[in-house]
Amino acid sequence: MINSARVTFAQLNSAVLEVQDELYQLGLWNEDSRLPRTEVFWCSISTLPDALGFFVSGKTITDPIFGYEVGNIYIPYWVLTCKFWENRGSLRDVIRHEYGHAVEYHYPMLTTRSKRFKTTFSGPYPGDYNKNGHIYVTDYAAKEQTEDFAETFKFFVRHGGELPSKLKTTHIKLKWKFIAELCEVIDSGAAKW
Repeated sequence: MINSARVTFAQLNSAVLEVQDELYQLGLWNEDSRLPRTEVFWCSISTLPDALGFFVSGKTITDPIFGYEVGNIYIPYWVLTCKFWENRGSLRDVIRHEYGHAVEYHYPMLTTRSKRFKTTFSGPYPGDYNKNGHIYVTDYAAKEQTEDFAETFKFFVRHGGELPSKLKTTHIKLKWKFIAELCEVIDSGAAKW
């Protein structure tokens, strides 16, 4: 947990290397993988006032104005609406989440464009986490399909693919299984089911 409002370059490098090693252990970071094409940059500020990190997919018109390049992750060293990083998640978790979006970007036929993805991450969106906590891993995951995937991916990577007992619900098990199979497909060098 970062206990300051600012992320240092050393903190970012350490967190990125650790997460990339986790991705390697899961078969997502190898010669055939597209994920190493995604770079993680330290930036001064986000175009979103409360974003602890963001992946540039090309959908936001302001990204080119700020010099953000499509296909990369950006971690601002300062977050406007957040005095401290406390209770907002760890820097490693932010990077894990953003790599989830990178997987969606680099492997659309395995994720956002596949029927399997749409069936597994079927919502409802936006959902009520307090009412449907057995469907989502976090409140933020209940926001929309891609955030549900990125949040579940974050937990999957953090736990090395081992599903924690507190998350063993029918819906989350299905999402976990999807990500495990996704890792196997990517590790094999394929880009579609």
